[in-house]
Amino acid sequence: SPLSPVMEKGGGNPMLRDEATLEDYLRWRGWDIEGKLYEFKGDDLVHSAVGLLSHTLTFPLTLGRHVNAISPSLSQKTGDDGFNRKQHLRLCCVGARAECTLPDDYWREFLVAAMSANQAHDGGDERSEQSFHCTIDFIGPDVPSHLKSKTIALIDNDRCPQQQQQQTKEYELTMNYHTSFLHEVVLKFLKSSYMTNNSNSDDIQSSSDRTDQIRQFWDGFALFNPGLGHPNLAKQWKPTLKFLLGTGKPILFTAHSTIDAERDRLVLEELLVDSADNNSRDGLVEYNVNPYASRMGFVDPFSSLGSKGTKVHIVTPNHSAFMLQ
Repeated sequence: SPLSPVMEKGGGNPMLRDEATLEDYLRWRGWDIEGKLYEFKGDDLVHSAVGLLSHTLTFPLTLGRHVNAISPSLSQKTGDDGFNRKQHLRLCCVGARAECTLPDDYWREFLVAAMSANQAHDGGDERSEQSFHCTIDFIGPDVPSHLKSKTIALIDNDRCPQQQQQQTKEYELTMNYHTSFLHEVVLKFLKSSYMTNNSNSDDIQSSSDRTDQIRQFWDGFALFNPGLGHPNLAKQWKPTLKFLLGTGKPILFTAHSTIDAERDRLVLEELLVDSADNNSRDGLVEYNVNPYASRMGFVDPFSSLGSKGTKVHIVTPNHSAFMLQ
């Protein structure tokens, strides 16, 4: 079950190590796939089971692997009494599709990653009583319209009963769904109480103030397999990318394949050169193979490959990843 965690202190989570694999993570979580399938005596069956899990876990684990890069000071804020307090991270998943339809148990794995990052940072210090709340706004025209906002939780019970009675660290994830394009949601937020800071109705905000508010609204962005450089999608993505780059916030990009990553890289590097914010960004775009990619491959239905004498373009969700900071 996804709710049977092995919560180790500090660096116990293999996700915190660059060289770790999905199998390492599953063993750490206590998901004994090999043991469960032992009686069937088939390595192929285990391989298929891990592959199926990789397809559902790829989104929360890929995002969780980069949570510290998105919010590096997650564990550093403290209250007046020296104790850490609840931190709120707000992310925007732009162009959301399959990732917003996952069962809750799989998105709890993102909270496991956040908890591990906190524990690794505090080094097991018992004075670190920080809780964590993340909100993800899933935005895109392909987001199912029937989905309603919800909050799921994961409680860190990795302490003796006496400590648990004193205080527990709660980890929560709120998921909101918007069947709209990003610019439509931004306009909605600007017109709503989200962006007015409970101002009186008589208060008039300047255009620059409101622009700054929307830039600060999200702490980071995630674009899963967006196809930024795909011939059928590049033109649609360009204004959105300009807006995202203008926020100056961390952005996680993934790609379906090496070919997909190379197309996206060219688009991003060109925009970074033209971006007014380029002086604060590296400008170097380098996608790396993602250890938590899906292991289920699909034929790209829009590929120009596959004609006589060429190879079919096989894509796998979140094959490669790049974090722009």
